[in-house]
Amino acid sequence: MPDIELFSFEACPYAQRTRMMMIEKEIDFSLTEVDLYNKPDWWKELSPHGKVPLIRHNSEIVYESRIINEYLEDAFPAHALLPADPMPRAKARIWIDYCDSYLLPALHNLIADRNDEEKQIENRKTIAEKLSFLEHEGFRKMGDGPFIMGEKITLADLQYMPFIERFPCYKELWGAKIPEDCIFLRRWIETMKERESHKSTVNTLDFHMERYQRYDQTKPVSHAQN
Repeated sequence: MPDIELFSFEACPYAQRTRMMMIEKEIDFSLTEVDLYNKPDWWKELSPHGKVPLIRHNSEIVYESRIINEYLEDAFPAHALLPADPMPRAKARIWIDYCDSYLLPALHNLIADRNDEEKQIENRKTIAEKLSFLEHEGFRKMGDGPFIMGEKITLADLQYMPFIERFPCYKELWGAKIPEDCIFLRRWIETMKERESHKSTVNTLDFHMERYQRYDQTKPVSHAQN
């Protein structure tokens, strides 16, 4: 049995980050799915915040997708997903933080304000600005690609991909768009789609659409804290 057990929820983009990371690093793990709409009692005792992802490694618990991924990067150095040199490593972390601190809040606002068209106009503009910043300050300055940091995939790429996978839903339901001049970003999306880590974890557009449409009937389920 693998030393690492990953607790996930099939619709959770944060848990998908960690699944993709372990596939990229060829880390053997077992997967336990947790129904966050009907949490079992044992889960409430295991997870301090009741959220996914969470891993159990050598009887110890680590949670929060970003922290899990950095822990696994340290614990399993093979197939490194952060640059070895301090400066590129810091820049990778800058783009990891940009995803959680700037892009994701903009996407969350798009969902939260779905019934307020006036706010949605500003939300769509903000999302376009965040993606344009990633294009021009990230992809176009960090190297020739095809990844955010250049020729090699890093944790920065895995930080974004689950949400980019869901972007067609944001477009279909709430009108968000990737700016036309984001040519490097579009190339990156096609490159990431071909990674085995994405193919092994991707869900269909219909699956995501059904989930997001539930926001109109039920209170959203919180899946993770970054």
